[in-house]
Amino acid sequence: MAKARSTDALLLLCLIILIVAALTWVIPAGHYERSYNEQTGLTQVIPGSFRNSPAQPVGPWGVLLSIPKGLVAAADIVFFVLIGGAALTVIEITGAMGGVLNSLTRRFASRPLLILPIVSSLFIFGGASYGMYEEILAFIPLLCVLMRRLGMSGTMAVAVSLGSASVAATFSPFNTFHLGISQALAEVPLFSAATFRSIVFVIAMAAWLAYIMWRGRQMQRAASADDLITREAAMPDATPPTADLLSPSTMTRHVVVLSVLGGGLAAMIAGAILWGWGITQFTAVLLGVGVTAGLAGGLKLRGTSLAMQEGFGRLAYAAVLIGVARAISIVLEQGAILDTITNALFQPLQTIPPAGAGILMFFSQSLLAVPIPSDSGRAMLSLPILVPLSDLLHVSRQVVVLTYQYGILAANLLSPTGGAMLAMLTLAGVSLTTWWKFVLPIFLVLTTISGIAIVVAMRIGLQ
Repeated sequence: MAKARSTDALLLLCLIILIVAALTWVIPAGHYERSYNEQTGLTQVIPGSFRNSPAQPVGPWGVLLSIPKGLVAAADIVFFVLIGGAALTVIEITGAMGGVLNSLTRRFASRPLLILPIVSSLFIFGGASYGMYEEILAFIPLLCVLMRRLGMSGTMAVAVSLGSASVAATFSPFNTFHLGISQALAEVPLFSAATFRSIVFVIAMAAWLAYIMWRGRQMQRAASADDLITREAAMPDATPPTADLLSPSTMTRHVVVLSVLGGGLAAMIAGAILWGWGITQFTAVLLGVGVTAGLAGGLKLRGTSLAMQEGFGRLAYAAVLIGVARAISIVLEQGAILDTITNALFQPLQTIPPAGAGILMFFSQSLLAVPIPSDSGRAMLSLPILVPLSDLLHVSRQVVVLTYQYGILAANLLSPTGGAMLAMLTLAGVSLTTWWKFVLPIFLVLTTISGIAIVVAMRIGLQ
């Protein structure tokens, strides 16, 4: 069953590529002029510069080329997933992670649902601080094991990780990545309007955590012994055989291994916040974590190498999905219809009153997240258009930033075009439709919270 679901993810992405290629034969080509800002080092769209251009339809050969080009374009993320997965596989095989999982399940045996907010807290912090996303892939196999022990499905493993980080990133008042880009483009102070954002953040996170705990309780009530056996047969168990976990030498090794992992994660978060680290630096950190943990855990060089090879095999398919998903953006760019789609989404804003402009900006940003899953790419394309337009419509620039920030939720929780979400679902053995059914109710709640927040921000004149 898991294998069929994995095939579905690849087929879905290939179908989207074919649909997008077909659209390049139908949608008129067009482009915005762009300029390079020497102060920020960013290439920005020039508002009002959209012009139609000669058609550039993508044919069968272009479709075939888009996939290897997508793999090349996503190489940094692909290699991060492979090396990150290899590093965590090393930690699994040392037995340290199995000991932690056993300890958690014993400690919270009477109230297992408390594990959900505890595990979510790591991903909430990563999402709120620097927009943690692709990095989550490496943790999915471990989380699946933990959720099975709690009587829950792989869907909950994706929820506590991808879901928690995405919601936190969307509503965070101090996200260095999203706010660092959007508030700079809107020319408002970094982390400004933090009080307003903090209030909305608390409301949104409370709603999200309450929802996953409620769904977790439903899963546990519905679980039976036969259900658990079926799930374990359908999903590979990442837990290594454990040795005598009570012996002092084994316990010492496990403490050292987990300390190495904790130190690596702390270094990644600190590097992202303080020094602007990205995927390349994260990859180097996890490579160091894997080698150090393997040696400290008693695997020696040969054992560490074999463990990493196993990790590469586990995540190879998920990594390829990310590259295939990137091919969608490449087809859009080659067909020169990306700017046309953007112009079509934002053109109607010029004819409506300010009261509805903020909400329409929000929905336009959410729709734009489908063809442009990259948050930075969407900011560079949309905000240079929306910021001067908002001045004409008498809409606060902070509201424009809010519409961009809240539009992230649709890209991270629902859109398959980014690839990373499909890769996580594939690893967890969860189909896309199953995930949509799980997350859609709370997505609608969070979308409502976003809409209300935008209306309130406009009413109070948030600056």
